[in-house]
Amino acid sequence: MVIGNDKGLGDGMHTGRDLYFWLGKKVRKLGRLRQLAYCAALLVPLQALAQSPVLELPGPLAKGALAGHIDAFVDTDWSQTAQTMRDAPEGTFQAVDGKTANFGYTTSKIWLRTRLHNTSSDQSEWRVHFHENFKQVLDVYALRSDGQIDTLMSLNRQSTFSAREINFPEMVAPLMLAPGEEITLLIGLWSEGSSYITFSFETPSSFQQLAARQTAKNFIFYGMMMLLVTISMAAMAVFRHRLFLYYSGYATSAMLYVMHADGVTFQYLWPNAPTFNNYASVMAGTGIIIFGSFYARVFLKTAKRHKVMDWLLISVIATTVVLNVVLLPTNPQILKKLLVFMSLLAVISFTVSAIVAAFSHFREVRFYLFAWVGALMSAVLLNMNHLLGIEIGQDFLHDSMRIVMVFDAFMMGLAIADRYIQLRQSRQSALEQNLASTQKRLELNERLSELESQYQIANELAETRTEQIQNTIHDLRQPLHALRLSVQNLTSGRLSGDDKAHNIDDTFTYLERLVAEQLQQSPSIPAQQADEVGVQDVLHNIHIMFAPDAAAKGLAFRFHRTAYEASLDPLVLMRVVSNLVANAIKYTDSGGILLGTRRRNGDLLIEVHDTGPGLSPDAFDAAQARLERLDAETSDGSGLGLSIVRELAQQSGWRLQVSELRRSGTGIVITIPHASAANVTPFPGRAAGA
Repeated sequence: MVIGNDKGLGDGMHTGRDLYFWLGKKVRKLGRLRQLAYCAALLVPLQALAQSPVLELPGPLAKGALAGHIDAFVDTDWSQTAQTMRDAPEGTFQAVDGKTANFGYTTSKIWLRTRLHNTSSDQSEWRVHFHENFKQVLDVYALRSDGQIDTLMSLNRQSTFSAREINFPEMVAPLMLAPGEEITLLIGLWSEGSSYITFSFETPSSFQQLAARQTAKNFIFYGMMMLLVTISMAAMAVFRHRLFLYYSGYATSAMLYVMHADGVTFQYLWPNAPTFNNYASVMAGTGIIIFGSFYARVFLKTAKRHKVMDWLLISVIATTVVLNVVLLPTNPQILKKLLVFMSLLAVISFTVSAIVAAFSHFREVRFYLFAWVGALMSAVLLNMNHLLGIEIGQDFLHDSMRIVMVFDAFMMGLAIADRYIQLRQSRQSALEQNLASTQKRLELNERLSELESQYQIANELAETRTEQIQNTIHDLRQPLHALRLSVQNLTSGRLSGDDKAHNIDDTFTYLERLVAEQLQQSPSIPAQQADEVGVQDVLHNIHIMFAPDAAAKGLAFRFHRTAYEASLDPLVLMRVVSNLVANAIKYTDSGGILLGTRRRNGDLLIEVHDTGPGLSPDAFDAAQARLERLDAETSDGSGLGLSIVRELAQQSGWRLQVSELRRSGTGIVITIPHASAANVTPFPGRAAGA
């Protein structure tokens, strides 16, 4: 409970003692009768300031037993001594509610008083155990009934650890109190941190047992933390990743903070440096905040994935650094108070960043998130105790911090290990995919080389073979050119994805079958059996085949897929539509090409539209003549495309005509009469409906 303030009971009055002297001056100015009446009126308020009852001491007493037996006085100008406190008039001290005295972060010296009566039968030697590791000022006096003042402990800013009579991380004062004796225990204290303090009474044997338990508990915690730090440092040496450096810094700072709170650092690490020990909590707390922030940024990859969270973490780091630079040399007490609050803000930032990251990749951050949820609970308890003055036992607070720190460090270690395992799995998967992709590219290049060799054979035979060979050469030229572009893009890495590779594979299959069908006279080219393939699959693969050519001219080539299917010879359909699409690309300078199907009166219509110069029905009929070129001056075509389309369409019973609905460009419609949607099989190498 926080009692007392700067204003006190009135202007210039800070304590009951000030009130006492003020009342004396007032009463002396009154007459006799008025003095009596005035004192009677003030009797009840003065009783409220009466001292607490005597604390009976039959044996060891825990700090909880002191509730209602502690009085306090706030010495704002540090003018009081043990002598003046002993002689202070009744009402100078105020009763403290609860088992602890907590005046927050104050510049005043705090005097505590409790009256003891040894009711044991044979216990004369006692220990006053303060559950604190360090105070800048701690004076403990025993006020005997005969007026003697015994100094049990006197520590100041320059006191080294050896100034303590009892070698223990926390402050302990020896007390001689004979059975039946009654004394007043007077304590004067000040801290550059919080003024919070609790104490209990032990016998030498009970204190020895307590010390053994606490030492074992402390060093179990330290051992676990040191093991985690050692593993992290070893991992940093092996993997040379800054993540392990930040984690090691965070875990070391957390361990040092708890060790400092236990008093072990002052006892073993720097026993002759009280000034340094005074600021050890500042350095450890700052290390937790800064290393924790850097660890969060690297682990969560906030700079790349979560820009807002990254700026939040950077702000936490910058604010902590600025507070240290400005306040450490000027007002360390305010700095310590603010760092307690900054630790809460930092842990909240770490936790929120983990929650944000979990929405996109929970598996990667799950252990990290669990760790900071635990740390958040500990930070809340610390702030409730130090900043809000809520009474929380130091043992409970420190034990919760130990548990959270071990859990936190263990979870962070699991998070790093989990991330490493996932990284290895990801790399292995990427390696396997890269190997499969490389093998596929080699296979495609081999097939391309073989296909180009077959094309060369067909080209050499064209001079002596029939029109059938000329048709084959023509049908191979444009698809082979488009295929060469696709394979080059895939090999160079500009084209990726399983679907793209399968589509290229389908194009290979079409061309290989075309060559095998037309060049069966060559023993090196095996014939292949034609399958029934879905119309939409064939058109889809034509779209993939010619997409690079269209893109090279800056044309948009779209394929409108429908559910209309029919039982057709896929090779014939491929040859017909490929020639129409190749012409559309050749004669279109800007705009685009559209490929699609629709049904009309039971017939299946396959249409190829472009935004080129347009083609009248008469010009279309003329262009179907063999070796007839639409624009002989500017075109490098052979004049075979539409003649091949016409011959194949006639052989298959299809109608070929120019769309009369277009006002610009050209639309060519292939009408397949009474097309039945028979069962079809996927194009080789592709799933149905690809």
